[in-house]
Parts: sequence; C-alpha cells; structure tokens
Amino acid sequence: MYYLDLSQEIHFEGCEFRKFLPNEKHITRKWNKSVFLLIFKNTLNFEEDGKEISISENTWYIQRDNRLQRGNVGSPAPEYFYVHFEGKYLDNAEYAGAVLPITGKFNIQSIYPLVKELYENQSDMKNGILYGKIIFNYILLKIKEEFQATQNGVAFQIRQYLLSNFDKAIYLEDLASQFGYCNDYLGRTFKRQFQLSIYEYVVRLRIQKAKQLLLTSTKSISQISEDVGYTSPSLLYKAFMKREKVSPQYWKAQHRGDVPEIIKIVR
Repeated sequence: MYYLDLSQEIHFEGCEFRKFLPNEKHITRKWNKSVFLLIFKNTLNFEEDGKEISISENTWYIQRDNRLQRGNVGSPAPEYFYVHFEGKYLDNAEYAGAVLPITGKFNIQSIYPLVKELYENQSDMKNGILYGKIIFNYILLKIKEEFQATQNGVAFQIRQYLLSNFDKAIYLEDLASQFGYCNDYLGRTFKRQFQLSIYEYVVRLRIQKAKQLLLTSTKSISQISEDVGYTSPSLLYKAFMKREKVSPQYWKAQHRGDVPEIIKIVR
C-alpha cells in the first residue's frame, strides 16, 4: 500500500467533473502527474501497471505519476471528479500522522460541496491555482479525518464478523467485499486495533472453541476440527501444537486429569 504524504507540498494543477458513456474505456497513458479520483456513481475500471483496478462509488483512488494506465475493459458509465496534482508518496507507512492511503471510502455529502467549490474557483484567472491548492489540501485533510474516524468502527465490525463466522472458511477477499475496503487496509486496521492479524485472531478463536469442545464433549478430534472451521484434523493439530505446545489429545487428557504418570514424567 502506498500513501500520499500530506506533510509535503502538494501542487494543484486543475480539476474537472467527468462522466463516461456506457462501456467507455479509460485512456491509455503514462503521465508525469498524479490524478486524484472521487467516484460518485457506478464503477471505473482500468489497468495500472498490469494490475486490474475497479473503483466503486463513494471511493477515492490516487493514480500515482508515471504509472501506465490502460482501458482494457469498458466501465458502466461512472460519474466522477478528478484532480491533477503533484505530490510525494510513502511506501508501507504506518497509518498515522499526515498520510493518506491511495484508496478508501469517502462521504459524498460532506465532500461534494468542497469539490464544487474547488471546481468553481479554479477558473479565477488571477487566484485560481492558489485557491485550488488551499481547497484541495483541505479536501485531502477532510477525507483523511473522516477516514480515520471510521477505522475503529470497521475493526470492531470485522471482529464481530469473525466471532460469528470463525467456524467457516474465511478469506481476506471475502472480507474486502463484505466491508468495501481493500485487503491491505482491512489487515492494517484490524491489527492496529487488536494487535493481532486477522489470521491470528481466527486461529485464537478456533483454538478457544476447540478447547471448549475437548473439555465438554465426546466428539472426536476430526469432528472438532470440522466444528471449528478446519478442513482436516492435521490443520487443527498444527495450530494447537504451535499455540499450546502440546497436541489436542494430550491437552484434553491433561485438563481432564487423564494423563498417565509415565507420560507426565517423560514430559
């Protein structure tokens, strides 16, 4: 994930509203300017440096400078606003301080009046660029502020989803689709809030449930594995050994008081 460095000077170049025709394609270009996109309606599709990009409504995306963009497929008549600018980026920056991810969700109601003001003031022959710079920087800071405010909420929503679904197959792509954010952002947001990766949190939930079943049921290890979301007993065994340093069978015997004395001595 790349971040726009808001602590560095950002040069506003110009802006425009744009609406595609149905199935119109993004132009092919490699430009020395960055482009800030705010999608208001439908979805914009293009390829950037060989990677397919699809930006849905209520989403911003920054096309960084000197990246090759191609319109290999058409887009379903997106309506959006774009800003040409120059800025500097950070790679793998921790999301704190004056940085903005290159993509995320924004609030149209709060941002649109500012966008309209930016568009109208750029036509001022004398002060347009100066006004544009001031307003554009304010828009970026406003989006960053609102984006940060949603972080904790998103992290807790993910946790609630995991609590209800840890016994099923969970993929980051599904979470991204469910919550409307990219994989990288969800992973960083969750870990920042709970100091655990999503994967680690799911494993913890599964092991916790497995322990409960080991103590309170007569189910086999194979049955328990399936009940907590693993596709085979060996996966539960590996996860259990890594976390508890003993096998599920030994843990069960140990906590039920069934471990033979000779095993206890050897261990």
